This record gives sequence, structure tokens and C-alpha cells, in this order.
Amino acid sequence: MASLFTYMRSVQRLIGDSKMSLVDPGDIIVYINEARRDIALRTQSVRVVPVISGSVTAINVATAGTGYTNPTVTITTPDFPSGAAPYPNGAQATAIATQIGGSIAGINMVFGGAGYYQPQVIINDPTGTGATATAQLTPIAQTIQGQEVYNYSDFDLSPFPGVETIFAVKSVSILYSNYRYSLACYSFSTYQAKVRNFPFQYEYVPTICAQFGQGASGSLYLYPIPSQAYQLELDCFCIPQDLNTDQDVEALPEPFNEAVQYYGAYKCFLELQNQNSARAMLELYENFIHKYSSYARPGRTSNPYGRW
Repeated sequence: MASLFTYMRSVQRLIGDSKMSLVDPGDIIVYINEARRDIALRTQSVRVVPVISGSVTAINVATAGTGYTNPTVTITTPDFPSGAAPYPNGAQATAIATQIGGSIAGINMVFGGAGYYQPQVIINDPTGTGATATAQLTPIAQTIQGQEVYNYSDFDLSPFPGVETIFAVKSVSILYSNYRYSLACYSFSTYQAKVRNFPFQYEYVPTICAQFGQGASGSLYLYPIPSQAYQLELDCFCIPQDLNTDQDVEALPEPFNEAVQYYGAYKCFLELQNQNSARAMLELYENFIHKYSSYARPGRTSNPYGRW
């Protein structure tokens, strides 16, 4: 995977500035990050689906109970494994309870596990009774009861190193009653005029969505307004984070990252007032973008047997 250093060296070779005497290295870094953003926007190659299940981060004691002498904590098995490595079938979370004076004083996580959506916590003891606790999860994409509007910035992208923000959503799906279905997506004007009839009185499972706003400031409207929490699965196009050091993660995938040097050189030549060389580098950049997009998206037969 490319690093900031390799990008800079490639740009410097193209402009004949190996000694960094023509263009300030800080300017080259700016141009490299402009290139990465432009490529991500044009090719839609930084694509993620925010997670809809996670790990248990903490267990909060709701009621302490009485009479506990040797409490043990049982967390239910993963109820929504992601199917992705390293725990495609989920992983069992474990925790230890502490008691003071017969009451549960706290519960400490040993291992957060994976693949949880609505875990239940059970406190067992031969003598104690009355203690209850709730599990807290890593951020997951889900609806909130009574909330119609969801900003792109609301969705947690921390599981995807190097990804900065969502700039567009291609599709939206809801998981309801062990079934995943995609929402019908309309323009906001149509949604406003023909769908959003009841402001807040009607709540149910969302079946329709609309995008409002553009780019990183965009948002989604869901209708009917959610009646409870439902897992919300989004197919998102994203902008990568800027590279400022060699330790920063590059989210732009191969082969698209190979075009970064040409855009960077194009901007450098513009800075140097060398219009002809700038035009040549821009043409190379455009050419590589089109070629790589074609290479990465070959035509396919949906079903070789002729059925949908």
C-alpha cells in the first residue's frame, strides 16, 4: 500500500525535483491529498458498509441486588455475527462481577467478543437475587425510535482506518424480523410532497428514504419514522483521510492510488507556471483514471443460466 513518502518521491521524479528545490514539500503534500480526494470522488473506490453489530465494551449494573457471595456473569452468545474475519461466526464475550456487602458493585469486561446486536447479561449466584445489568456496545448503525433524520456524519467509520467521511449513499437497507430489505429511495422533493404526510403521529418500520443535502453534509430521511431501533445497513462512498505522515493509513485502494502522482505533478507544474507540462500531466491523470475504472469493473453475466 502506498505511503506519503512514496507519493512524494513519485511526484518529485515526474517534475524533475529530486532535491526538493523547485516546489515546497508542504505544497506537494497538499496536492497529493487533493488528488486522493478527487480520485475517491470520481471513481467511488473508497466504499464501506458501516457495521451493524459489534463488541461489548462495558456492562452497567442497573440494580445491585442482595445476598451475593460468588456471582458469575453470563453474556448471551453472539446474536448477529458479521460473517467477516477475524470472527465470522462472532466471538463469545466474557466478564467478571465483583460484590461488596452482598450487592453487585461492578462488572469488568474480560473479552468484548464480536457479532453482538442485542446481548443480554445474566448474573448467577447460589444465594444472591435481584441484580440486573445491561451491555454497552461499540457504535453500530441503527435507527433511533422517533428519529427521522440521519446525518452522514452520525455514522461511525472508526472500523475503517484511513476513511474520513461519507459523501454519498448508494443504497439503504433495514433488518427487520430476521429479514433484510432495501428501501425505496426518492428525491427529497418527491418525499416531501407525497410520502412524508404525517409529521410524527405514524411510526413503523421504515420502507422509504430520501437524501437531503450533498457531500459530507448530506443526510438521510427515513419514513415511516422508526418505531424502535432497527439495524440500518448503508452502502457508502467515502473520502479518505489526509496523509500527513508515513504512519497514516491509505484507504485509497490499488490500482487507483497509482494515479495520484500524475495529479500531484499537474498541480506542481501549475504552481511553476509551466502550462504545457501541467496539461500533459492532467491528460495522463485522466487517462489513468479511465483505464483503472475500466480495469476494476469488468462486465459480468449476472446469471450464466439465464435466470434472474
